Amino acid sequence: MRKIAIALFSALCLVGATSLALADDAMKGELNMMKDQMKAETEGMKAEADAKKEEMQGKMKAKGQETKAKAKQDEMKAGTKAKEKEIKAKAKAHKDAAKAQGDAMKAQGQEMKAAGESVGQEMKATGQDMKATGMEAAGAMTGK
Repeated sequence: MRKIAIALFSALCLVGATSLALADDAMKGELNMMKDQMKAETEGMKAEADAKKEEMQGKMKAKGQETKAKAKQDEMKAGTKAKEKEIKAKAKAHKDAAKAQGDAMKAQGQEMKAAGESVGQEMKATGQDMKATGMEAAGAMTGK
């Protein structure tokens, strides 16, 4: 019986050791599968993160170009506004100069009109004097 017990115990030990070895192999296999799966997920996440990073860089670059274009557009607008102000100032100066010249010509015309009226009155007075003198001379000649 002792031999049977030793044989049974030996068989149990062999079966137990074998089952432990099989269980260990199964565990290692599962662990390797899990590691491979985690690696694949990590690589997938890295690829996704890189894609998002590139997308964001593209957006930022596009935004930077839009910002540069907007800055250039604003600069051009400012230049146009300055040019418009300059043109308006020149037009106003030209208008003011033309008005001043017109006022000067108007004043000169009024002076000439006054001078003309004055000459006209003098001529009229001279004409009347000459008429009176001529009448006197004609009367003196006729004996009146």
